[in-house]
Amino acid sequence: MIRVEIYRSGDSHKGFEVTGHAGYDDEGRDIVCAAVSILSYTVLNSLEVVAGINSDDIDWSVDEKTGFMKILLQKTCLESNILFKTFETGIKLLLENYSQYISLDYKEV
Repeated sequence: MIRVEIYRSGDSHKGFEVTGHAGYDDEGRDIVCAAVSILSYTVLNSLEVVAGINSDDIDWSVDEKTGFMKILLQKTCLESNILFKTFETGIKLLLENYSQYISLDYKEV
């Protein structure tokens, strides 16, 4: 199962952590893992490209073997908040059809 934890501070989204694999299908054919991966990597890359955040200011870690990705910003902006909320929306949409393969929780940071 993929576990997604979204980091928030009040109304501001500060990042997220993704752990695990869905187990929906074999590696390379798992559409749930692929969907979560593309959402996660899109946010990671868009923080710099779209939000204009310097890569040195993005605390992130990835381990593709274990299905781990963590992104945490100390300083947020309107654009980063929009990116994280868009990620949250995508995860919620996946939950509508694949709730047995993915979970969503929140953590105040």
